[in-house]
Parts: sequence; C-alpha cells; structure tokens
Amino acid sequence: MLRRSTQATSGGIPPTAAVDQITGLPTRASLQEWTQEAITRSRPSSARGVVAFVDVGLLRDVNDSYGADAGDLLLHAVGQRLSSIDLPGTRALRYGGAQFAVVLEQIPNLSAAEEVARYLMELLTPPFEVGGERLTISPSVGLALSTDNYPSVQELVNDAHDAVVQAREDGTGYVVHDETKRGRYTTRVNESRLIEAIESNEFLLYYQPIVRLDTTDVVGAEALLRWNAPGATSTGLLFPQDFLGMLEKTGLGAQVGNWAVLEACRQLAEWNSVLGARATLFVTCNLGGRQLAAPDFAEQVLDAVRRAGIPAGGLCLDITEQALRFNRSSAWAALRDVKQAGVKLGLDDFGTGVSSVDSLREFPLDLIRIDRTFIEGIEVSGEDQSIVRHLTAMAHDLGLVTVAEGVETAAQATILRSLGVDLAQGYEFGRPQPAHEILARFDRDAAEHPDHWDNRAVLDYEPGSG
Repeated sequence: MLRRSTQATSGGIPPTAAVDQITGLPTRASLQEWTQEAITRSRPSSARGVVAFVDVGLLRDVNDSYGADAGDLLLHAVGQRLSSIDLPGTRALRYGGAQFAVVLEQIPNLSAAEEVARYLMELLTPPFEVGGERLTISPSVGLALSTDNYPSVQELVNDAHDAVVQAREDGTGYVVHDETKRGRYTTRVNESRLIEAIESNEFLLYYQPIVRLDTTDVVGAEALLRWNAPGATSTGLLFPQDFLGMLEKTGLGAQVGNWAVLEACRQLAEWNSVLGARATLFVTCNLGGRQLAAPDFAEQVLDAVRRAGIPAGGLCLDITEQALRFNRSSAWAALRDVKQAGVKLGLDDFGTGVSSVDSLREFPLDLIRIDRTFIEGIEVSGEDQSIVRHLTAMAHDLGLVTVAEGVETAAQATILRSLGVDLAQGYEFGRPQPAHEILARFDRDAAEHPDHWDNRAVLDYEPGSG
C-alpha cells in the first residue's frame, strides 16, 4: 500500500550530490546512479526499478500571476511532497524546470507501476499553500519499469521522460511506458503504422454494458476502441492508453473517431433488429479532440445515424473537457447541431474538473458520468457518498441522467442505488466485450424481465425515476 510519511525525507541525499537551491533536492546528476542502484537492489527479489517523471503543470501561470518567487515556493512545496513518499528506497530529485524525477525500487510488475502513477497524481492533487494562496497544479506523470531487456539505464530514463511528455501533451494525467512495445509503437513510426492499421481494418470496438440500477437490466453499452495489432502483445490487443495519444498527434484521430461512431451506430441497429419490440437500447461513443474540432464533425455524426437507420436518440456522444481544448466555442456549436437532430450528449468524468459545472450551465446535456474516483471508496467514505449524492441531486434538478463509472462490487451498486443514481457500468455488471458476446446479455434481460422495458430510449425517461 502506498502512503504518505509524516516526515519529509529525500531518500538520503549523499553529501557529494549536487543540490538544487530552490527545492533542496538533488539535481538530475544523481538520476542515472540512483536508477542503476534501484535496478540492482530489486533483482534478488525479481522485482523492478522504476523511474517516474513528474511535470508540474500551470507553473508558468503561477509565475505570471503571482511572480517568480511564488513559482519557486510552489516548486519547493511539490518537492517536499514527493520526498515524503514512505516507500523503501524511494528518492526524489529536481530534474530541471518544472520537472521532478522519482526513483523507486522493489516494484513487482506493470500493474504496481500503474498504482505508483495513480498515487503520484493523488499526492499532488490537494492544493498547495503558497504565500497565503491555495494553489492547485495540473501534474503529468510518466513512468518506465525496468526489465531484463533494457539496453541501458539511459534508455529507461529516456522512456520515462517520453512518457511524461506524452501524458502532458495528451492530457491523460499519467502514462506508464510498456517496454514490451518499445521499438514498434514509438513516435517515429506512429503515422505510417497507424495508416497501415486503418487500411487493414485493425481497429475494432468492444462494448461495456450499462445497466439501470433499479433493475440491473442492460439498457445500453459504451463503445470502447481497441487496436488488434499483430505482434504488439501476447493477444495482439492494444488498449486506448496505448494509442489514443498517437492518433491525436498524427491527426488521424478524427478519421478513426468517425469510423467508431459509424460502427457503433451500425451495431446498435443490429442489436435493435434482433431484440425487436422487446427493448430499445442506446450506445455511447467517446469523442476525441481532433474529431470534435473537424469542420465536418456534425455532418459525419448525422450521416452515421442515417446510414445505420437508428433513432438519433439511440446515440449518445460523451465529451471530456480535454476534447474541448482545441476550440471550445466552435466545439459547442457543432455539438448543438447534433443535439438539435436528436443525438444525446454526455459529459464524461464529471466532478474531476473545475470547468465541469460551467459545462452544465453552458450546454444542453442529457447525461453526466460520475467519475470512478468517487466510486472506488464509496463503501467506506462518507465524503464520497456525500459528493455523489449532491452531484446526483444537481443533475436531476437539471433534468440529466446520471451514470456511475467503475462499479466493481455489489455493495457499491447498493449504495449508489440508495443515492438515487440512475445507471451504472463496471466490472460488477460486465467487462468490455465483443459485440456478439454482449447481445446474449441484452437478449436474456429483455426476455426475462419484459415488464422492465417500455420501448422508449432510456435516456428519455425521467431522471431519478428508477
């Protein structure tokens, strides 16, 4: 379990190490030595060493708004938090500019490295008290995990640094470099490999069931992009975090995103044809920034609905604040066009961004997704329960349907039901799966509980009625 120490330590700064004057931490001169030591000390237990880079977002804004002294105080405060990590052999340094590096040892696997990344994000999320002001940062984290195949310590450091750059540019929060794909899916080969994947029809959609919490019947599904890239992994299947950043950087995100909307609409038409009068389902699709910024965005979406022959209300487009970063005003204009045609609109990761509430006021949404960070601890955290209760009440007051993301236990589902949440998805109700597998679940629920279905698009029912 990762935890904060009550005392700040720097992992033991050697007397001869160069020290950064602003943070009091060692400088980048120590990074390679520390990394080698972490790798060496981890080997007897078959564990791994990890290099993590942390980029302090918004530092320039702090300098511009409050002055360079405030920026220096913020860097010092960030350094103190990073040096307070209470894990054996963990050491933090200032790499330079707005970047820090943390070296860890005895990390057992890639999953544990991802836990480290999430922990670092959580560690830096609370506001910093700087000169009487409460300042928040927008950190990005990039990690690389050592393996026996790494050619050098420097390559490990380089991959970790590339990961934090990708996390910062993509706005994904954190990126954990997967060494098993190095040399095959790098920035240098992105565009040609992605074009090949598009031409070879290597992209596909998986679907995660969305259920009504009052009945647990499946009422829809979220379409999730996958890349069937031969030789990339043991299964050949790559997940969005492995390639979405590449799609956006190369400008191919709009093309793949438009295909995903068309394919999801086609699949919904197939499901509705099989189910007939027993059920009316909906499907949700995530929008990428390039896709939303394209001048023909609305035309592409409405053409997909027409070609599939589905009711426009059967499609819900999920928007994130990140997808709006290209041009917010033109994005809203395009979304208004599809909304007027009957397509539903959802706001993803609700509650995690300060602009989420502004979006509710600014735009006619139909659905909000309550972020999984509020669901994970809801069984033991009164604060999380209170947050979900108030988010749900606010959504219902505005006529919006609520969806809880990442529901993994029956206890979580019971609590969410008591708090008035309408819909849910997560491993408790089904993992993402191919379309042909999910149809059986749709079919069974519609057949076993015909009284639960009223043949209306579920997003048209009165929020909070469940």
